Amino acid sequence: MPPITHTAAVAAALVGLAACSTERAADADPYAGLSEAVRDWRQDLVASPGCPAPAPEAGVEGPGARDGCRSFAETCKVEAPLTEAERAEGVQAKALTGLRWEAWDPATSEFRNASAAAYFTRSGETWTRTEAPPVNLSTCQPFAAAD
Repeated sequence: MPPITHTAAVAAALVGLAACSTERAADADPYAGLSEAVRDWRQDLVASPGCPAPAPEAGVEGPGARDGCRSFAETCKVEAPLTEAERAEGVQAKALTGLRWEAWDPATSEFRNASAAAYFTRSGETWTRTEAPPVNLSTCQPFAAAD
């Protein structure tokens, strides 16, 4: 049986190697940071005119009473193909993401379903968001244009 100090040293070395391996894997992940970018999008939506806070006289309590939007759900996220122009600009990754939530409707004094889609592109460590056309929220596939 090996001495306890030897076993502890081997265990510490293995933990150190695992940590290095995890850091390298995160650096190699072209989608690292995407979840944070989607969270920022959600915060931008809450701060937008599309999420008007209910008036105090509406008597709304609970989720959404202060922000005007509630029940956010990321419904889909897919890798999107890069164009040659995007590659030339240094874009390393691109994703299409769909969100669904409930937004306060002052005209009807109730929460209504809302949704949006956005493209996220990564250059270096920075994610940039642009609007996307409406998508099927289950598959993230854009709706076919009407002829």
